[in-house]
Amino acid sequence: MMERLWSGILNRFGEGVILYAGAVEASTEALVQPCLERSGMQEVPGPAGLERREQFRYLGPALYPLDTDTVVEWRGKKYRVRRAQLVGQGVCPHWWAVLEPREEAAL
Repeated sequence: MMERLWSGILNRFGEGVILYAGAVEASTEALVQPCLERSGMQEVPGPAGLERREQFRYLGPALYPLDTDTVVEWRGKKYRVRRAQLVGQGVCPHWWAVLEPREEAAL
């Protein structure tokens, strides 16, 4: 019952994402939102001064597991999974994760 409710929420309010895990590619719906620091800023001190450290909260279906090797494509940009865990087991299972923009390696 709760899984159907969660599926309905994702279908209504979620956005299309593509998950890449190795050679496997899966399309699904998920909720992705900016995850602001307590200060409201997404800038942190780095070796070259202030750097943007954008982070996003991901809530997606339990059917598609995430780990730190998974790449999430959302709104045409790719993000790496910083951390992820399956939550709501037994009630409303879903994946919760924190995403960061994926830095492309220079060619």
